[in-house]
Amino acid sequence: MTGAALATLDVQPGDAEAVEQVEQWFHDYGRSHDPAVRERIILAHLGLADRLAARFRGSRGVSEDDLVQSARVGLVNAVDRYDAERPNPFIVYAIVCIIGELKRFLRDGSWRLHVARSNKEMALQVVRARDALTMTLGRMPTVAEVADRLGTDEETVTQGLEAVSAGCVASLDQPVDDDCAVTIGALLAAPAPDVEIEDLLVLPELIGTLPDQERRAVMLRFFDDLHQREIGAVLGCSQVHVSRLLRRAVRRMRERLCL
Repeated sequence: MTGAALATLDVQPGDAEAVEQVEQWFHDYGRSHDPAVRERIILAHLGLADRLAARFRGSRGVSEDDLVQSARVGLVNAVDRYDAERPNPFIVYAIVCIIGELKRFLRDGSWRLHVARSNKEMALQVVRARDALTMTLGRMPTVAEVADRLGTDEETVTQGLEAVSAGCVASLDQPVDDDCAVTIGALLAAPAPDVEIEDLLVLPELIGTLPDQERRAVMLRFFDDLHQREIGAVLGCSQVHVSRLLRRAVRRMRERLCL
C-alpha cells in the first residue's frame, strides 16, 4: 500500500489486505508505542464505527451525533485494550467493543424509567459482568458464564437481563412520573433491527470467501443498512435478484461454519 492509500484506509470485513495491514500496525505500536500509529489505526476504523452507530439511528430520544460519539468511544477503547496475540483479528474485537458501548449508552439512558432499586442493582451487575466477559472472550458470553463470574445462578442472571430489556414497566402509556406528561413509550428505544448486530461478528471471517457480487450485496445490507431495492439500484439488478444473492451468501457462510 502507498502512503496515500494508508491515509484513506477504511477497514471493512472481507478486506483481507486491510485487516492484515492493521495487524501489522498493532505489532508496530506494541514495539514503539508511537501515538501516530495508534491514531492511524483509529482513523482506519472510523467508518466501521459510524456504520454500526447508524444501525441504531431509529432509537427514540437519541441523536445521531450521540450514537456516533458512543461508537467512537467504543472504538478507541478497543484500540487501547486489544491484544495483538489474540487469535481473531482486531476488526472482530472492535465490533464487539463498539456494539457494547452503543448498547451501554442506550441502556444507561433507559434508567429514567421506574425500576425498583433491587432490580436495577442486580441488572447492572449482570450487564457489567456480561460486558467484561465480552471484552475478554471476544464474543457474547453465555448465561452460564455470566453466572459463574458473579458467583450466582443462571436464574438470577436471566432475571437481571429481563429487568434491563423490559424495564419492569407495565404500560407504555404510563407517565414517567406524576408531574410529567411524557409517557414511558416515548422514552423507549425503537425495535431492534431485523438482523441482530452480534451476527455481524461472523462476517469478517466469512465474507471474504464469497463471490464478488454476493460479497457486495452482504456489505450493503449488513453494514450500509440498505434495503434490497436500494441494493439492487447500486448493483444494477432487480430486488428479486438481490434476494437470491443474499440467500446464497447466507447459505455459503452457514455451510462454512459447519465445516
